[in-house]
Amino acid sequence: MTKRLPTWLTAACLTFFCLALSAQPIQVPRYDDADDYLPQAERRNKSGIRLFLRQQEGEELVKVASPRNVTVDVIARMPPDAEMGVVFFLGGTSVLSIVNERLDRSFSFQPRSRDAWWQQRFATFLVDAPSDRLGKAGIEDTVWRTGTDHARDLQAVLDEIARRFKGRLVLHGHSNGAVSISTAARLHHPQVGAYMMSGAAHQQPGGERIQQVEYTAPVLLVQHRNDTCRVSSHAAFEAWQSRIRAPLKKVLLVEGGIEAMSGPCGPFAAHSFVGQEATTIQDAIGLLKSMIRN
Repeated sequence: MTKRLPTWLTAACLTFFCLALSAQPIQVPRYDDADDYLPQAERRNKSGIRLFLRQQEGEELVKVASPRNVTVDVIARMPPDAEMGVVFFLGGTSVLSIVNERLDRSFSFQPRSRDAWWQQRFATFLVDAPSDRLGKAGIEDTVWRTGTDHARDLQAVLDEIARRFKGRLVLHGHSNGAVSISTAARLHHPQVGAYMMSGAAHQQPGGERIQQVEYTAPVLLVQHRNDTCRVSSHAAFEAWQSRIRAPLKKVLLVEGGIEAMSGPCGPFAAHSFVGQEATTIQDAIGLLKSMIRN
């Protein structure tokens, strides 16, 4: 004869089981869009430039727990001689190409050129979309990037990076990532020494928040003169950048590069400094270091 557990013990077990389930971070399947972009770029890559950079020696994947029961992956590299660190907030959907817990074919401006920062003695922190928004849309919604959920995730990410790396941090947001910068700026994290926005997506819903923030650290705005993306066109840049409020602000205008291998808002166009990545980063770092010293 099977003995039944006392009612109080059954209830306790159910409660424990429910708590165990709720403790698991929310996770949705990852949509890797490498095959949406790379085949066309590979066919059109007449200059033979590098299209992506897989996880390198010295990089590690860090899982950051956010208080809203999600995790955020961060691909981190902290060389012993690093003087400063740069935290990358990506554009587009911000979903990285991560396979078997390693960075794979992430191809946008920041992932494919992060080694240019290492050469200038920077630690790098590449921030993924949160685990509940890894689907095809990711965090392309720029209005969501201005909200409380994103702010909580960013606070957790910055706190974990600051725990591991003690140097000054530059927060670099590209395209939609510039909206994330405006949210991060409201956190007033003490380790942040400067903000950098490139190809900022200011011409779409949510983008207006970028110029509504009072930045308390220097701001560097990087813009390609041939950027014709509908969310960041150079034609609208001058009027927009004049509305950015910061204790120190500088503008870096970029020219040159190679023929676009994607649409005007894509990862292989002037919007993403294709063919000019290393020069753009080198010039930006020179300005950032002088701004932080001041």
